[in-house]
Amino acid sequence: MAFYFGPAGWSYDDWNGVVYPRPRPRGFHPLPYLAQCVNCVEVNGTFYAPLAASTSTDWVRRLDDFPDFRFVVKVWRRFTHERALPTSHEIATWCEVLRPLVEAGRLLGSLVQFPFSVREGEWVRDRLLRIRSFLPRGVPVATEFRHRSFISDTSLSWLENQGFSFVNIDQPTSRESIPPTNHVTSPLAYARLHGRNTTAWFDRDAGRDARYDWRYSKDEVREWAGRLATIRARGETTVLVGNNHFQGNAMAVVLELAHELTGTKRAIPEPILMSFPELEGKSRPAPGHLF
Repeated sequence: MAFYFGPAGWSYDDWNGVVYPRPRPRGFHPLPYLAQCVNCVEVNGTFYAPLAASTSTDWVRRLDDFPDFRFVVKVWRRFTHERALPTSHEIATWCEVLRPLVEAGRLLGSLVQFPFSVREGEWVRDRLLRIRSFLPRGVPVATEFRHRSFISDTSLSWLENQGFSFVNIDQPTSRESIPPTNHVTSPLAYARLHGRNTTAWFDRDAGRDARYDWRYSKDEVREWAGRLATIRARGETTVLVGNNHFQGNAMAVVLELAHELTGTKRAIPEPILMSFPELEGKSRPAPGHLF
């Protein structure tokens, strides 16, 4: 059973000197650097705007030395956060970034993330079917919901019948939010960890970094290791993504969990080891700098 793990996004200024070396050596690029110790990333930029096919072509080229590395591409927020869909031309433009990844066999799937305000119902089902019709044929679609209404038997059965993946999430919880789960509704099993910063999560004035500022404790890692073992046993391919990105915490939790689940030591670069001492003993010597 294939297991892929990595962070949501990789372009964060606060990762300099924490995840990435500071100063960055000449020719440095984050993707081959991260590929030393993780084997996938979620592309966040596509959530905000279309990216050119030349961008993903460059990603593939830079990862020639890592043939097993994969991507998940997050769909445009205009597909999920607005009632009206983009125009046909806008949709085609957005989809261009997927083509080089599909052709190179690097695309694990697309992530469709709905906001907490969206409830389970016909509108969501219709929107998911429409989104899948835009994507290249055969690309798996992972669906992330935030509201508790989506964990009903009816909703999960519909996802399974339609072949959509349910994304299990870790998030600060309220009475109506989805708690941690271990559901698998397609061959692609999926988990995303947002952190548990309850105070900032429910504060409308809190910024993005504050909401995702969370360092998982040993007990929390152990809790998710057990849940992920169940998820992995039910899926053919499992994806684990850390979205608690602030100060590189996403890298720490996915590397800890990968070690818990596989027992394999990774070539963790020195800046990451210096920032997260809990990873000591879970790494092997990294190869020469791949910049």
